[in-house]
Amino acid sequence: MLLFLAFFANLSLQQTDTLKQELQGYILKQSNITQAEFDQVKTFCEQNPAQENCEFFKQNPIEEVVNKISMAKDYFLGTFLLIIALLLLGFGLVFMATKNLIDAFIKISLNLSIQSFFAATYFNFLPDIFKAIINSSSFSQLAQGISQEEVNQTLTLMVNWLGVPMTRTFNLALSLGIVLTFLTIMLYFHKRSIKEGEIVDYNPRKQIEDRANKPKKEEPKTNIRTKK
Repeated sequence: MLLFLAFFANLSLQQTDTLKQELQGYILKQSNITQAEFDQVKTFCEQNPAQENCEFFKQNPIEEVVNKISMAKDYFLGTFLLIIALLLLGFGLVFMATKNLIDAFIKISLNLSIQSFFAATYFNFLPDIFKAIINSSSFSQLAQGISQEEVNQTLTLMVNWLGVPMTRTFNLALSLGIVLTFLTIMLYFHKRSIKEGEIVDYNPRKQIEDRANKPKKEEPKTNIRTKK
């Protein structure tokens, strides 16, 4: 599950252009201006930065938010390496417990397939989870000073920003779950065939032939002395 969460977070951080567009669209909607008017104001402020009304473009909060999110990308390489190390450690512990390579692969693949299907279900219903949280009474108490329209706009912004990462993570988890399920089944039947091959089939005719062809041991000669 950690692997899918890291994959999802990494994709979300790569969607900074989408986030930037969504934030800009949100500001335009709140300001009741069109994109053309916004571009005109932006161009004017770039040419006249000393104007008081151009403080927004000087501070540029959208770029600030996007840059802070982009800085988190540097930490994800270490996160992926840590997750891979944990997976290898888990496989080693399972192998030590089972002392059988096939049994270890079966247990690991079965566990990962279950987690993959769980992750696919989670990311499939994640937008509904967001809506349920926002519509809950606990969230309403925390956001008393915020109108429902602003809450809905924030939810729409998040879903539009995270929509592509959620879809890709769902597809990855579902595909990996199916592959690991087939792998588990194949390993199980392979193990079963090995066990059946170790059992010697009972064949009376073959046993008789083997005994007949088996060289007989020479019996030691005994000297019998007769009394005179």
